[in-house]
Amino acid sequence: MRLEAVRRKTGGRVHLTPRVPHTGPVTTLCGQTLAEGSYAAFAGDADCTNCIRRSQDSSRISGAFFAQEEGSELLRLSLEQARLRKPPGQAPTAPPGPAKPVVWPAAKPPPEVIPDRLGELVTRGFKRAGEGVWSSPGGVVVRMRRKGKEWRFDEVVFEGSVVATRVDGGIRVRAGDVEVAPSDGGFEVQIKKR
Repeated sequence: MRLEAVRRKTGGRVHLTPRVPHTGPVTTLCGQTLAEGSYAAFAGDADCTNCIRRSQDSSRISGAFFAQEEGSELLRLSLEQARLRKPPGQAPTAPPGPAKPVVWPAAKPPPEVIPDRLGELVTRGFKRAGEGVWSSPGGVVVRMRRKGKEWRFDEVVFEGSVVATRVDGGIRVRAGDVEVAPSDGGFEVQIKKR
């Protein structure tokens, strides 16, 4: 594909463009638009480094041809190149065999729905870390144990300070951002803001 060179009449860099029009403005490969009457075709080589670099990028050249409404010229050149690549006298190829079956990706199960409460644990803010194991944003691990159909608080693990306070009906334990408090013959485990 041959690009044409253009230069401002006042001098300066020599730019590349798909075609130097007889009238109207011209847009160069480096993105400059030269107004009508301010440029002339140039017979030498281009010296604009951006134009030279972009002349190696076929997508930029294609875009420049279409920007100057030279798309039909680009199509003609493309068809010529295709004809040159095809060996002469070659018989048309046979249609392909039966199409391969479409392989659809396996269906994903819906995301797990976590209830607001799991026995003595208020799950808001916790992340499931395993069967009966929950972790808080502050790094506290709470283990729950199933007793029949009900989940009951079993253990709290935290590498930090733990505060135990006597309250009516038992002891309230605060480990990091988790509080374990007595409630109706059992416990209530939840995340507490500091």
